[in-house]
Amino acid sequence: MKRPTQASEDLSPKAKRAEEPSCTQAADADLGLRVSDVLDALPFYVLLLDEHHQILQANSAVREHLGLDPEAIVGKYCPQVVHGLDEPWYACPLEEAVEKGMAVEREAVDQASGRWIRSAVYPTASLTPDGGRIYFHTVSDITDAKQVEDQLRASREQLRELSRHLESVREEERTSMAREIHDELGQTLTALKIDLSWLAKRLPHEQQSLVEKTESMYELVDRAIQTVKRISTELRPGALDDLGLADAMEWQIQDFGKRTDIKSTFSARPEGIVLDRERSTAVFRVCQEALTNIVRHAKATRVSVSLRTGPNRVSLKISDNGQGIEESQILDPTAFGLIGMRERARYLGGEVRISGAPGKGTLVVMSIPLV
Repeated sequence: MKRPTQASEDLSPKAKRAEEPSCTQAADADLGLRVSDVLDALPFYVLLLDEHHQILQANSAVREHLGLDPEAIVGKYCPQVVHGLDEPWYACPLEEAVEKGMAVEREAVDQASGRWIRSAVYPTASLTPDGGRIYFHTVSDITDAKQVEDQLRASREQLRELSRHLESVREEERTSMAREIHDELGQTLTALKIDLSWLAKRLPHEQQSLVEKTESMYELVDRAIQTVKRISTELRPGALDDLGLADAMEWQIQDFGKRTDIKSTFSARPEGIVLDRERSTAVFRVCQEALTNIVRHAKATRVSVSLRTGPNRVSLKISDNGQGIEESQILDPTAFGLIGMRERARYLGGEVRISGAPGKGTLVVMSIPLV
């Protein structure tokens, strides 16, 4: 990539202000500093320009980057010196800086060299003799940094794909475990319960201790059966596969209300929403995680859950009247539950937004495309 050469060590006479020295200039003089000393200390090359792209001064770094002497490019057209162009570079920030009177920074590829550069223009308080503004222009090669960014981005995508694959495998394992627990262990316990009932009916009434022990065993087995049902349902609700998302979520909210004594409502429009397995699982798990967080942190008394489908998207909203959530908690890198919710939506091209304020409750909104 061609880059500007360095101009004279001090502003050329054409670029010096026709005014008394400013306070800053006076301070520089007291410190024994010159503008060129400051510019030459920078590792990237710097140009001072007027609004017409004319180079007024350059630092010594142009020797290393452009192979030109600073004095040789003073008065030259900046796009020609830097990019070999007879017109402004396509990503040049100068015109916008002149128009808006503010600093403008851009990153773009220099087409001649194929290198990424960061080009920045900053308006100064100094004026040329004809009253034009002087602009501080920096140019730096950021190709290496961009390559590192691309590698990091690719690594993140690979990690996301791996996480998605692991989550899919985990969901399959949950489904398999739920089936095995329900079908094998559940049926065995049920058979044991039946045998105990048969045995209890045949024990002599005078064997009171055996009768009481049998009744106690019957109650233990009954509790074990209920535990098996709860665990298998938490691993993979049968309703999710058998009845569809809306019915499974309605059961989920009702069960949540019973277990927590939190007044819970659920609505779905249209009724009987059915999604594919992947989307149904993602929506159900996000809702499950949100409800778990409400129990753990919200101190809420009311929860409202709604499920809606539009022409192209399905949206889930969970709101509570609890103590709310702070911004720092939403962005906490160790809040793996919240991170997992976002990742589930991101896998499907959607998003999860979390908002709230102390004392005003929390709102979780998940939105994913239908296809």
